[in-house]
Amino acid sequence: MTADILGLGEPLIEMVRLPAPIDGRPAYVQGFGGDTSTAIIAASRQGAKAGYISAVGDDAFGGGLRDLWTREGVDHTHVLTRENSSTGVCFIDPDPEGRNFTYLRKVSAATTYSSQDLPETAIANSRALHLSGITLAISVLMRAAAFEAMRLAKNHDTLVSLDLNHRPKLWSDAEARPVIETALGRADIVFASDDEARSLFGDETPEAIVDRFLGMGASIVVAKHGAKGALIGTPEGRHHIPPAPSNPIDSSGAGDAFAGSFLSWFLETGDPLIAATKAAEVAAATVSGLGAVEPIPRR
Repeated sequence: MTADILGLGEPLIEMVRLPAPIDGRPAYVQGFGGDTSTAIIAASRQGAKAGYISAVGDDAFGGGLRDLWTREGVDHTHVLTRENSSTGVCFIDPDPEGRNFTYLRKVSAATTYSSQDLPETAIANSRALHLSGITLAISVLMRAAAFEAMRLAKNHDTLVSLDLNHRPKLWSDAEARPVIETALGRADIVFASDDEARSLFGDETPEAIVDRFLGMGASIVVAKHGAKGALIGTPEGRHHIPPAPSNPIDSSGAGDAFAGSFLSWFLETGDPLIAATKAAEVAAATVSGLGAVEPIPRR
């Protein structure tokens, strides 16, 4: 399958803490996560032809992710299996408003992914390449692969989509800032939450976020403002997208579902306002359930 939207990054097994303990001990349910993988699944559920680029371990978790992508119609031909490597795991303490993650991923298979592993033909034949600040953070090798993937995308007129997804647990603001600035200079579509932009660049308002990233070369900026909705900025103007009704339980994965859904609808319609409105509905449904992938609605 030729994928219209390709994601690059690290897929994760997620362990989501249940609201009630069992026999006085915390209990978890296993699901699937990883920001760009979640975004690609959301894109597929909204009707896009989607694929993924990464590496998983030769373990049961890696096999579980492949089974998931197969069920979701996501092409994982270009996901490598690393022998004697593990697949990353993330423990999630559900929070309706924030992020409360614990990672076990320092030597995961995805951290060994390099520029030499990239499928240039797949990138050239796609319409959009989606990556994130986490893709850039997990290792020097994956970071180099991400920048090379962006270069290849640009050479072949493939849109580059970047979600800031800044995680201070992975790297400091000072370390992340110059890397993300470089990536922003190569991105066509940028997704940014207000807390991330404030931490990295000091921007206090969605308007300031949009102005900064448009000034760095993006053609579309989505400044996400939590329960207040999002501001869509293009060189032609600014538009506020109100939040869709929700019953917040767990915010993990909602932003990624927004990004993937936005890309799916934008490639279909060419209209960022339609794409953002549809993406807001998807994010609202996602935040109303437990885990990153399970609650993402289907079109």
